[in-house]
Amino acid sequence: MTILTRERLSGTSVHIHRGDTGHAKPFLLRRDGDRFITTYDPKRADVGTAAVLTRALLSSEGVSVSEVILEGHDPALTDLYHAASKLLLNVEITRGKRITKPVVKVVSQDPMQATYCVPEKWDLLDAVGRLPSAFADARPKAARHLKLIEQAKKDSDGKIGYALDVMARLILETDDPDSVYDEMLHLFDQDRTEGTSADAPATAV
Repeated sequence: MTILTRERLSGTSVHIHRGDTGHAKPFLLRRDGDRFITTYDPKRADVGTAAVLTRALLSSEGVSVSEVILEGHDPALTDLYHAASKLLLNVEITRGKRITKPVVKVVSQDPMQATYCVPEKWDLLDAVGRLPSAFADARPKAARHLKLIEQAKKDSDGKIGYALDVMARLILETDDPDSVYDEMLHLFDQDRTEGTSADAPATAV
């Protein structure tokens, strides 16, 4: 299985705006350079629906979403969506008694179909603070490897930060750390071999 596709190596950000789409559809998605912008009509859709549909549409086209940023929304809600998106989580503000505290729900063990469920009227800043432990409860293997990668970033003084960020995102997407490590090591070995060959002096014939 090839994990390191071009699309996965360059995760993109999604910026979500509230406004009038001016179209029949409740939300409009467009590309803006190296990012995507979604505008949704609040009379026909909410921010959660816009975020879920945007991520699903881009995923179906092979685009890896690295972060979701809300524009012009409540700061606490913006922080919640951004923190959740870094873990590839959708956000759902739940109503009723089914969810009594913030919790991560994974559908059919598919890492791309996980949602951070937060009860209505729950303090959103508190929900952001609870996110790491809720994620670890739902996906302990991924959380353990993300912690190791975060420590590796600190130990490397940022020298290979980008590569480690890509590795973390791939583990979140695939839930297969061993395959991700194997492919990354193969890529590094290939680059080192090509670099050594390029630096070698030419032999006269």
